[in-house]
Amino acid sequence: MIMIVLCVQLLKEIKDDDWDMKKITWTLINRRHGEKHIAYAESHDQALVGDKTVAFWLMDKEMYWFMSEHSPPSLIIDRGIALHKMIRFITHGLGGEGYLNFMGLLMYISV
Repeated sequence: MIMIVLCVQLLKEIKDDDWDMKKITWTLINRRHGEKHIAYAESHDQALVGDKTVAFWLMDKEMYWFMSEHSPPSLIIDRGIALHKMIRFITHGLGGEGYLNFMGLLMYISV
């Protein structure tokens, strides 16, 4: 859970060029020896409580207009996708013995 709190704090308060990689790394590896952990970079709780997901913090309204093959390239989208991949990669690599992937809210409607 601490990675989510750290990610949101970094995205809200600190420009991505100024992120402290030592702090991020230490947050992910600082745990009791032998204790198993599941790591995740975002969860559905962010959307349920009215907060933004990591992708929306990175790209916001640009996602609606510039993620199509038919739209012009956008540096915000390219940078957002790259940072989103890096956040997930670092969390997956250092976060523990397992990784939980956020798939969004899925609804099944029977007809």
